[in-house]
Amino acid sequence: MESYFNALIIDDNFDVRATFRKALNRLGCTVKEAENTEKGISELSTTYFNIVFAALCVKNIGARGIARWVKSNSPSTKFFIITSWKGQLEEHILSVEGIHGVIHKPLLFTEIRDALLEQLG
Repeated sequence: MESYFNALIIDDNFDVRATFRKALNRLGCTVKEAENTEKGISELSTTYFNIVFAALCVKNIGARGIARWVKSNSPSTKFFIITSWKGQLEEHILSVEGIHGVIHKPLLFTEIRDALLEQLG
């Protein structure tokens, strides 16, 4: 099956990456994974991704720092935060930092699918 989009998952939790990989593969995406910020930035430096999902709390930089990097180096890439935090994130701040949305844990296929379709069609 031909892939429609390239996706990157940056999360230090193997189970989270595996769940995303399965869902995104099912949706026709080619998926790369990075278990830390450095590997994620390295992937982003060498490969174009249509969409990136990164854990809110990743060692060193964190998702908001990665989002700022993506916004300045690959502005057409869509960026989502993965978090189990149930608090409200300010939409204005997310937008300014280049974050297109939030995916909440526990991960649901429908939430991942809806985010992908909303941003990439």
